[in-house]
Amino acid sequence: MSSSHEKGRKSTVPKFASFKPKAQHAPTDKSERAENEFAQPSASHAHRRTPVAVNATAPGHASRASRIPQQPSERKLDGDGLYCLDKRGDALILRYGSNDRSRVPEYRRIGAGRILGADGFMKIEKLGSRDEFFIRSYHESGSLLSSDKKSLLARGFRPGSQPVRIRRRLSETGAATEDYLSFKASKKRKRDGVAPEESSSDEGPSYRSIHGKGKRHEHSDSDEENDGDSSENVSSRSNPDPIAMRSIQLSRKVREHPEDIESWLELVDHQDTLLDLQSGSRAPTAAEVKSFSDIKLSLLEQALSHNTDDGHREGLNLKIIEEGLKVWEFKVASKRLAEIMQKYPNSFELWKLYMSFLQTTISACRYDEIKRLYTEKLQALGKKLLSLSTTTDQIECSKQIIYVFLRLTRFLADAGFAELASAAWQASLELNLARPPKLPEIGWEVPPSFQDYWESEVPRLGEDNWRGWSAFVTDATAQESPDPKGSNPPILPNTRDGYKAWYITEHHRAQNATIPARTLDEGAEDDPFRVVMFSDFQDILLYFPAEIIPHLRPQLLDAFLIFYRLPPAVQDGNLLDKAVKDPFLVRGAQDVPFRNLLSRNSIDLSEEQHTKPPEFSYDIQQIFLTPEVLFPSKQWFGYLGQVRDKIPPDSYRWIATTLKQLTRGIGCGELSPYALAFESINDPGNEKKSAKALLKQYPLDVDLYIGYSILEDERENKATARNVLSAALSLSPISAHDRVRLSIGAAWLELGDGDLSKAIIQLCRSVEDGSKSDITQVAEPTEAAPSQVLKAKQFLVTNRDYKISSGNVTEAVIYAGGLVLLDYLTQRSETEPSSQKQGDISSAISRITQFSEDLVARGQQHSSSHEKFLQSSARLLYYHASHGSFRPGLLREQLTRYLTYFPSNTIFLSLFAWREERLSINDRVRSLLQDHTLKPSHESISSHVFAISHELRTGNAHSTRAAFERALAPSAVGAHHLGLWIAYIRFCHARKELRAKAKPVFYRAIQACPWAKDVFMEAFGTLVREMDSAELKSVYSAMCEKGLRIHVDMDEFVEKWRREQKGVDRERGPKSRKR
Repeated sequence: MSSSHEKGRKSTVPKFASFKPKAQHAPTDKSERAENEFAQPSASHAHRRTPVAVNATAPGHASRASRIPQQPSERKLDGDGLYCLDKRGDALILRYGSNDRSRVPEYRRIGAGRILGADGFMKIEKLGSRDEFFIRSYHESGSLLSSDKKSLLARGFRPGSQPVRIRRRLSETGAATEDYLSFKASKKRKRDGVAPEESSSDEGPSYRSIHGKGKRHEHSDSDEENDGDSSENVSSRSNPDPIAMRSIQLSRKVREHPEDIESWLELVDHQDTLLDLQSGSRAPTAAEVKSFSDIKLSLLEQALSHNTDDGHREGLNLKIIEEGLKVWEFKVASKRLAEIMQKYPNSFELWKLYMSFLQTTISACRYDEIKRLYTEKLQALGKKLLSLSTTTDQIECSKQIIYVFLRLTRFLADAGFAELASAAWQASLELNLARPPKLPEIGWEVPPSFQDYWESEVPRLGEDNWRGWSAFVTDATAQESPDPKGSNPPILPNTRDGYKAWYITEHHRAQNATIPARTLDEGAEDDPFRVVMFSDFQDILLYFPAEIIPHLRPQLLDAFLIFYRLPPAVQDGNLLDKAVKDPFLVRGAQDVPFRNLLSRNSIDLSEEQHTKPPEFSYDIQQIFLTPEVLFPSKQWFGYLGQVRDKIPPDSYRWIATTLKQLTRGIGCGELSPYALAFESINDPGNEKKSAKALLKQYPLDVDLYIGYSILEDERENKATARNVLSAALSLSPISAHDRVRLSIGAAWLELGDGDLSKAIIQLCRSVEDGSKSDITQVAEPTEAAPSQVLKAKQFLVTNRDYKISSGNVTEAVIYAGGLVLLDYLTQRSETEPSSQKQGDISSAISRITQFSEDLVARGQQHSSSHEKFLQSSARLLYYHASHGSFRPGLLREQLTRYLTYFPSNTIFLSLFAWREERLSINDRVRSLLQDHTLKPSHESISSHVFAISHELRTGNAHSTRAAFERALAPSAVGAHHLGLWIAYIRFCHARKELRAKAKPVFYRAIQACPWAKDVFMEAFGTLVREMDSAELKSVYSAMCEKGLRIHVDMDEFVEKWRREQKGVDRERGPKSRKR
C-alpha cells in the first residue's frame, strides 16, 4: 500500500537530465582514435566555433531557449573544419600586432620554434603572449654552456615562460645494473587506483595550485619531444629579449656600483625604450608617460642619495625636475624648483627649465612677471660677463645672453608687443655692429650718446637714409628726422557679427604695429605703445665688449634672423642646436607652417604620381646650408621661401633694408650670399645689380660666385653662368679646395643640360692653375683624355686623405665630394641600370660609403661636415633617379643609412618619402617616422612638421589628427609650439568629421601657450561661430588678465558695432517698404 502510494506520488527531486553527458561512440581501434583526434580541434575551440541551435533542444527547455536572444553566428567554417576561410581580413591585426588568439586552434611548435628548411639562426619565440620572429647572430644561436657563464642564469629566464624540467629516463635494464633494489614506490599510489608506473608528467596541477584547476602547461610537450629537442629548448631559452636583458644588466650594475652616475642615467634613459616597447606603434598615453616618469623619479632619487659630487648632483637635480614636472602638481613643482634654484643659482639649464615652466603654466603666466624675470636674468649675466677674465669664458657667457635676449624678444612679440621687440633688436644690432670707433668702455651700461641718438628720431638701422650712430656722434645736426607717416586706412568688416568685426579690426591694427613709430606719425597719440622710448627697453639692450664682438657676430646675426622667423644664415652649432628643439624659437614665416592645411586629403594614384618631383620646400625644415640649397632651383631643395606676401609689409621692408645695410654698410660678409638669395626670391629683377655690387665688395667669396651662377642658369642665361665661374677660377688667390668647389659647380651646370662629357672636363680642370682655367673654351662636346681623368683622381684622393688625416674634415669633405662625382661620371661597373644621361651610381655609392665610414670611425658621424657630404650625395642620388631607370631599393637603402646619422634632415626625409607614397599595409615612411625619426632622442619641430605634411598629402583626416596629437603630446618637443596648435585648431574646424573637437583643442592650446595672443584670437576668428557670447567674453577676460596687448577694447567696440548695425537696419526698413 505504501508502495502504491509512493508510486502514485511524483518525485520532487530534480534529475538534471540535461547535464548528463551524451553517449559517444568509442573508437574501436587506435587508428580510428588517432584519426578522430587529428580531425577535431580542441574542445574549447570547438565549443566557441559551433553555433548553438536553440530549436533543437529538449521540449522541457524550449521555452527557456526561446527567451534567449540568438547570438550572431561565427564565420562559416570551410570544408571539414580544419581551417577558417576569411576573405575580409581583420583590421585589428595591425593594431594589436597579432591574430585573435580565440580564433586560433591550440597547437604546439615542434623543434622549439625552428623554421622548417632554415638553419638555427631563424627562430619563432614566444614574447609575452605573442609569437615573434627573430634572426639571431652566430653567438646568440650557440650553446648555452659556450656563452658567458655569468649570464647563465639570466639567459635561462624569459618573461612570460615557465621552465620545463627534463627528467632523465631510466632504461629498462637500468635496475639490473644497480647495487640494490628499492622496495619503496617512486610516488604515492593514486586514490582512484591508477597504476604507479604511469608517468608523473601526466599529473595535472592540484586544484589548490596557483595555476588553476587542471590547466595544462602551455609549453609542456611529450617525453619524446623533450628528449629529442632538449638542446633546441636550451638554445631557445638562451636567446632572451635584448631589451629585458639590458634592464637586468643596468639594474645589476647600479646595484653593484651605486656611485656610477652614468649607469644610473643609462637606466633612466632605458625607461624610454621600455615605454616605446609598451606603446608600440601608437603614441603613449598620458597615464603611461606619468607612470614611467614616476619610475624615473624613483631611480634618480636613488642615484642622488648615492652621490656627493656637486657637479653630478646638479645634473641629477635637473633630470629630477624635468621628470617631476610631468607628475607633480603646480604647488609641488614650484616649491621644488625654488629649492633647487637656491642651491644652484648659476645653473643656466635649470633657469631655462624654470622659465619654460612658468611661461607655459596658465595659472602662473603673467606678462609683467615673465618680462621681469627675463630682464633680471639679462642683468645678472651682464654683471657676470664683466667679472670674467678669460676670453673663452666671456664668449660662453655672451652666448647665454644672446639666447636669453632672443627668448625675451620672442616672448614680447608673441604677447602682442611687437614694436618693443623690434626696437630692441634695432638698437642692439647698432650698439654692437655699428658703434663709433672711439668709445670709452663703461661696462654693461649703454653709453648716454646712444640715448640721445635714439630720442632724436633720426633714421635708424633698417630705415631709408640711415647713417648710423657713428655719424650722429660726429655731427648730431647733420641728420634730420624722417617725414611723418600716415596711418593705413581702417578695414570695414563686412559682417553683422560684432565679435568677428572686432577680430578683423584688431588683427589689422596688430599687422600695422610691428615696427616702432615716430612721435609725429599719424595715430601714434592714440596708442602709447606705438612709440618706443629709450626708457622702455634700456634694461634689456645688448652691449658687449668690443674685443669679443668678432667672435659673437655669427651668433648675433643668426639670432636676429630666427627672431624674424627666417632660417639662420651662419648656422653656428651652439645656438642652432638649441633653436632646433626649442618650441619658443622655431617658427615659420606664417603662424601655420602648412600650405595645404584646409584642403581635403587626397592620394594621387595616377601615373603622374611616379613622375612628380618630391616636396622641395617646407615652412619649417632642417637643412645644412650650402649654395645649392640657398639659391632657388626648380630641381633641388630650397633653403629660403618667399616671405614678402606672408608677413606685414612694414616688417618685410625693414628686414630687406637691414640685410642690405648689414652686408654693404657694416661689412658683414658672411651674410652676403644670404642677402642676395633673399632678394632674388622676394624681389626678383635686381639681383644682377646686387650680385655685381657684392662681388666687387667681396671678390673672394666663393659662395657668391656659385650662387650667382645658379641664379643665371635658372634664368636660362647659360653663357653668363659659365662666365661667372670662369672668372672665379681665373683668380689666383683662390685656394685649392675652393677651386674644387667651383669645378663641382661647373660640372653640375653641365649635368643640368645632360652633357656628361663636359662635366668630366670641368672636374678635370680643378687641378689646373688659375691662369689656365677657362670654362668658355669648352664649346663642342669633347671628351677628357684618360690621363686627365687619372691625374684629377689622384689629386682628389691625395688631398682628401691628407686633409682628413690632419684633422681638417671641412676641406676633406670637398675633395671627397669631387671624387664621388668623378667616379659617377667615369666608371662603368654596369651593376645598376643606367641610361645615356646617367653615370655609374654603384661606383659613386662605394666612394660615399667608404668616406662616410671613415668619418664615423673618427667620431664625426654627427658633424656638420658629414651632413654636408651626405646632402651632396643625396643630390647625386636624386639626379640619377630622375634622369632614367633606377632601382628604388637602392635609393631607399642609402637614405635609410643617411637618416641613421641625421634623422631630422628634411632632404633625406623628403627623398625617402618620394617613391614610397602609395597605399600599402607596410607604410615605410610611417614606420621610419615612428621607429626612428620621432623618437624622444631624435625628434624636432621640423620632423613633426614633415610627419604632419606627409599625412596631409597621403593620409586621411584621422591619420593627420594622430600626427598632430603625437607632435603636441605633453612630453613631445612641440607641446608648446603655438604654430602647431593654431594649425591643429584650423585643421579640426575645416574637417566636418572633426569639427566637434575644434573647441576642446582650442582650450588645450591656451593651456599650453598662455603667453601667445594669436592662440587666444583663434576663438574670435576660426571658432567664432562655435562659441557663444559668454565663452568669447571669458576668453577676452583671460587675455586681459594675462596682460596681453589689446589694441581695441572689445566690449566698447561690440556695443558700438551693434548700435550701428541697428541703425543700418532701421534705414533699410523704410527703403524696403517703399520698394
